[in-house]
Amino acid sequence: MMETAGSYKAPAIIKTVRILQLMKWLSPAEDTGGKIRSFRIGKALSSFALVDAAGFVFPCEEPNGKEDHLSHYNRLYTLPVPRGARSVLQAMTSFAGGLSLRTARFSPGEFGQFVERILRETSYDAIHVEELPLMASLSSLSLDIPVIFSSHNVESKLSLSLFRRRNPLLKLLSDIEFGRTVQEERNAVLRARSCIAVSERDRHSLSRLLKENVTPMHVLPNCAHDRFQPSSGEMHGKGILTVGSFGWYPNRDGLVWFMDKVVPLLRKQIPSVEIRVAGSEIHPPLRRKLERQGIDVHVDVPDILPFLQEARLLFVPLRIGGGTRIKIVEAWAAGLPVVSTSIGAEGLPCRPGVDVLIADDAAGFAAQMGRLLKDDGLYGKLRSEGLKKSRDLRWSGMSSPLAQIYKNVLKDREIVHP
Repeated sequence: MMETAGSYKAPAIIKTVRILQLMKWLSPAEDTGGKIRSFRIGKALSSFALVDAAGFVFPCEEPNGKEDHLSHYNRLYTLPVPRGARSVLQAMTSFAGGLSLRTARFSPGEFGQFVERILRETSYDAIHVEELPLMASLSSLSLDIPVIFSSHNVESKLSLSLFRRRNPLLKLLSDIEFGRTVQEERNAVLRARSCIAVSERDRHSLSRLLKENVTPMHVLPNCAHDRFQPSSGEMHGKGILTVGSFGWYPNRDGLVWFMDKVVPLLRKQIPSVEIRVAGSEIHPPLRRKLERQGIDVHVDVPDILPFLQEARLLFVPLRIGGGTRIKIVEAWAAGLPVVSTSIGAEGLPCRPGVDVLIADDAAGFAAQMGRLLKDDGLYGKLRSEGLKKSRDLRWSGMSSPLAQIYKNVLKDREIVHP
């Protein structure tokens, strides 16, 4: 176990509450939706508590705690990701023991021991767990500390559609994976003192897991950072853009569908359309395929905001998904209209035709993009409505709701509202 001292400086108010936040990745880059949500929730927690964070790190990606998205943490506890044969053996053992493949991948036995060592060193008032796989790591621990479960997706729903679109072996395992994931979600809800979902849709799905569930369920939506604002330059932008972490199969699948099915139809309408792809984990084979189609590729960009500010529209071609898309909220905040599939916009408080354009087949998707590229009036309407929507979806507004959740959980401790 490695400990990294963050650059946290104690505020004037003495924070009597201490929280251990568990997350899958403690990364020096804030380059996926899961990382963004985890770190932003950590920032909100730090407004009323001392927060330590624990998670996996990849080789050569050890954070120093001075990164802007990590600087609010008091301590960072990092666990190297198991590699090679050891990793495969741990995953197979966990799967043979009845866990889902998604959870088994995160070595719940080893991570549980890691958390246990941290708890022996420091006393905490609560454990805040980001995402379902890490909840399994607590099952072997005897804890009298309240656990708050923060769900980023309803994993059972996501895993079924995800596995059935993959290779033949995963298709065969899809029903097993679904059943195990449902049970893990039930166990997580039962184990938690309070649960947090990203949308009303997800909250309802989690609530239905148990016939008589008394665990409080709350919604903290995905948001945009306050710095996401429209460009002060030309309003109408140019070209079309998609962003994301393309190591995640649903993002990659949607992008390939877009290239193969939508791009030929779009270029019949607008031959000169500029297409840009920006994000992380755009591996060489995918990059070459994109570039062969004349698509402008930007790999591992340090900041996605300039791309959002320069484009005419964001397209979200997802065909598999869960939770909600942070990229859409960030696009709204940057004044960028959005064309999405129904799944891409799922769970967001959007109104098709008002603050987003929706299409699920290739012809419809290309047609909606063509409309938005040609019609300045439609562009202005979607831009204006998206900006309005984004005003109530800022991470800086999450501190008070989160403090209230903890006030209800820790009734014997003082919670100073931010």
